[in-house]
Amino acid sequence: MSKLSRRSFLESLAVAAAAAGSPSLVVSSAQAAASLIPRKLPVPTDNLGAYEPTLSADGNTIYFARFANIGDKRVKGPSDIFVVNRIKPGAEWPGAAEDWSPPERLPDTVNADNAIDQEPWITPDGKTLYFMSSRKAEGVGPNGIWFTQKQADGGWSQAQPVRGGDVNIADLVSHCFFPIEIPGEPTRFNFVGIRPRGPGAPPSADIYFTHQVDGVWQKAERYADRLLDSIANKCRFNTVTKDGFTLGVVSVHDFGKFHTLLFVHYDPNSKQWKGPIVEAPFNDWSIDGACPHFQAGGDRMIWAAGYDHGPDLISGSTGGAGGNYDLFWLPTSEVIAYYKARAGVG
Repeated sequence: MSKLSRRSFLESLAVAAAAAGSPSLVVSSAQAAASLIPRKLPVPTDNLGAYEPTLSADGNTIYFARFANIGDKRVKGPSDIFVVNRIKPGAEWPGAAEDWSPPERLPDTVNADNAIDQEPWITPDGKTLYFMSSRKAEGVGPNGIWFTQKQADGGWSQAQPVRGGDVNIADLVSHCFFPIEIPGEPTRFNFVGIRPRGPGAPPSADIYFTHQVDGVWQKAERYADRLLDSIANKCRFNTVTKDGFTLGVVSVHDFGKFHTLLFVHYDPNSKQWKGPIVEAPFNDWSIDGACPHFQAGGDRMIWAAGYDHGPDLISGSTGGAGGNYDLFWLPTSEVIAYYKARAGVG
């Protein structure tokens, strides 16, 4: 796989953005003042890391992955899913470290021995947890989308792969399963699939979407959009709408160097995603940090990054190893305001 330098990567984005008809080209963090400063979440991680978090609708529960190579002996595979809860849910959010419970590994009904389990997403009702797993199952993999459901006693059901809709396909990768909600359009669920766009074509990382009808997943379709197609090496796509403005956050990954964040916006008139593509000002192109999640209702964006640990193993390294990550957050209103100011839109 080719590895792009930061300059080459941005130049390729600029060319693609121009071809896609964006109002302007890429706005890099070097061009814009760094006025969007991440806040570290005071979650007690015992310096053992927390990766790709998802925040419950009430803000009182965070699920995340943890890598075995950091040193937590409870992790039975390359990575397992953990949870922390707010002990003082009525206090100002996020509070202090003592306001959160110690990290707890989810049970063996969720985590599998010797498998990569990560990328959790909790539904707004708190009843279903979707995640990516490398465990073996017919018609799934090598990585696929799985789910587990909260039981009346507080436990979790035995995890099952998502069946139907071509969400999972044998021998092909599916990951990062999230809702995509755009005003005036039905709720859909998107994921990144590494699969051929057509017969005989090479596999490529593209965004796919699906939805349920009477509990049945409908056939997944590629999310064809000129601007999104122009961004290579996508590994996650999130959307959020606040005060009538829809922001898209694209996580990109150059296969071993970094994860980082790019911002775009949705034009309801043309029903297309538009630029300019704006870099997050806190991107560090030698340190892993991306793959965010927006709290239901869109008030907060949370993500994991190794900013305070320096260059480290990038997630997805050989054997499913990854670096030591902390959790960070920002009010969505600040993220959107930053994008509008730098992009000159809205």
